[in-house]
Amino acid sequence: MAVAEPPQQLRERPIETSRPATRPVSKLDRVPASDGSSVINRLVALLGLGLLVWLAYKVATGKYYTPRSNFGFYLGVVGSVTMLAMLLYPLRKHVHALHRWGVLKHWFRWHMIMGIAGPTLILFHSTFHLRSLNATIALMSMLIMVGSGVIGRFVYTKIHYGLYGSRATLERIQKEFAGQSDTMRSRFHMAPRVDQWLRSFEREANQAERSLITMWWHVAALGWKRRLCAFRCARELRSILGRERHPEFVGGSSEALHLANCYLRETERVAEFTTYERIFSLWHILHIPLIYLLAASTIFHIIAVYMY
Repeated sequence: MAVAEPPQQLRERPIETSRPATRPVSKLDRVPASDGSSVINRLVALLGLGLLVWLAYKVATGKYYTPRSNFGFYLGVVGSVTMLAMLLYPLRKHVHALHRWGVLKHWFRWHMIMGIAGPTLILFHSTFHLRSLNATIALMSMLIMVGSGVIGRFVYTKIHYGLYGSRATLERIQKEFAGQSDTMRSRFHMAPRVDQWLRSFEREANQAERSLITMWWHVAALGWKRRLCAFRCARELRSILGRERHPEFVGGSSEALHLANCYLRETERVAEFTTYERIFSLWHILHIPLIYLLAASTIFHIIAVYMY
């Protein structure tokens, strides 16, 4: 490492001597800093959820209003309009005339917020009781729709960079991962067993799976295999780096363990991508009919209420 010189000496030096090449810092080498704001946001979300559950319990056990009272009726109206607003996102996405109306990720955020607020208002409208067959059908259709949205949201995060990020492709992920893996492996030459375990895990993780069932099992078992490999690598690296220092890891075993764990997670992410991409395509085919089912059951429920 070059030693910083006083400003006078730097001005007196006419020619810059050759400096030793430094290894570029990979994204895997950066230790993520703890984010205190995220912890606060989670605490606020938990408190809000607890308050909502308490309020739902009071509404379900008390007799403050009924679905046919003024307050309950307008809760249903606002909830129905809110759920209807969810359709703005697919319209913005598929109607060519609306492609210039704002950024798509903001519409997706709106779609998710409405997908949470709308069913919540409908549940409070029903006071968490099933009083008729048409109301039961409408409520079950809504809950199935919400469950489908939760599954889609989970799968979406597996094939995107962040929840509202741009769509990732398998080729892009593999190129990013391959550019990091070669650099990382060269730093583990002093631990050949660790390098062998990492190579073996990568080969096993990227095995071609044909059926969807075997792909599900492969993804489910891959996490446990990664943890087992991480445990073996940690024990080996602590044993080696605990006795002597190596220039590849100035930070000692903690830096090496962080790098190995990041490598294993990236390998798992690449292996999971194909499976989750197939699941997302199948989910999308199923999710669209559920929208029409929910709309039909809601319209039938409103007509039945006014008729009877």
